[in-house]
Amino acid sequence: MTVRELIANELKVIGKAKVTINSATTTNFDFGTPNDINLASITAGEPGEPYRAGDRVLVIFDASTAGTTDTVSFSVQDAPDNAGAIGAPAAAVTQGTLSGGTSDQYAVASVRVQPGRPWLRCRVTSTGATDTFVAQVLVLALPRSV
Repeated sequence: MTVRELIANELKVIGKAKVTINSATTTNFDFGTPNDINLASITAGEPGEPYRAGDRVLVIFDASTAGTTDTVSFSVQDAPDNAGAIGAPAAAVTQGTLSGGTSDQYAVASVRVQPGRPWLRCRVTSTGATDTFVAQVLVLALPRSV
């Protein structure tokens, strides 16, 4: 099996979301109930599960706009579990560039899942109220063996 086939067969979608942002604010992506991703709740380790402990987590962001004035950027936070809800989030340990710029933007980051911090929150930030961005995020799991 080729590397390309391995990735195609082993890459699993953990979550995806889309938001529109048109003001100078930070908006969290909503993955449904709960709004953030709880890796512990999907870690059964069974074949076919989207995430297994030890998998790599890849986050792909994109933001599209017709404007050229405002800047958009992306961030990933992790958090401990607080009785089944997200605890206090903080910047996640990532590898890759999440900074953005004006016009259409994209970013790819690998998240290092921290022990005791199973929650992930993905965010988009705009610097102004001139441009409207439609931003999307795709969160993927890839086994370490690939």
